Amino acid sequence: MNRLLHILLFIVAALFTNAGECLAQSSARDCLRMGNKYYREKQYDKAETYYLKSVEKVPSFEGYYNLGNAYALQGKDSTAFAMYLRADSIGSPDPLRKARNYHNMGNLMYAQGVSQMRAGGNDAAKAFQDAVNLYKSSLRCNPEDNETRYNLAMAQYQLKKNQQNDQNKNQNQNQNNQDKNKDQQNQDKNKDQQDKDKNKDQKDINDKKDLNNKDL
Repeated sequence: MNRLLHILLFIVAALFTNAGECLAQSSARDCLRMGNKYYREKQYDKAETYYLKSVEKVPSFEGYYNLGNAYALQGKDSTAFAMYLRADSIGSPDPLRKARNYHNMGNLMYAQGVSQMRAGGNDAAKAFQDAVNLYKSSLRCNPEDNETRYNLAMAQYQLKKNQQNDQNKNQNQNQNNQDKNKDQQNQDKNKDQQDKDKNKDQKDINDKKDLNNKDL
């Protein structure tokens, strides 16, 4: 029994040692393959670990792109966008890969615009404009991508809608300011009239006093 326990402990320890050696000694390509394995299994946190190790060893477009996908699927949108930017800065000779990278960046900006719009934020229009630009960059790399073309149309629609809402909001604000100014002018005018009426009443009283003095 004790011997069996020692054997099991040895096997478990060996497994952990081999996993550590995989990270420490394997090539960037090997780490990328391991990351892809865990990504396909939807273990995105483990995929992230191997992708990070891959780009630490050799920074690559594929490594940062895959890392961006792993972050995005964990809801880490801002970090995912930063990884896509790193991939873009390295570049790829494959236009389809570049198109997918721009497409995913556009999706993140579109989601940010929707979130800002629902929260009543002021940056929704900028996010939608960024999404439009990124989708256009994607289509320049792959003009046949109908999904990107559809997303572009949606982003343009939301941008126009948001700009119209902002314009209406500004017009309403300007109208409110004009109404406030008009009310203030009316109040000032009424006050002036009241002062004139008061002065006239006082003058009438003084005139009557003068008349009374003359009678005396």
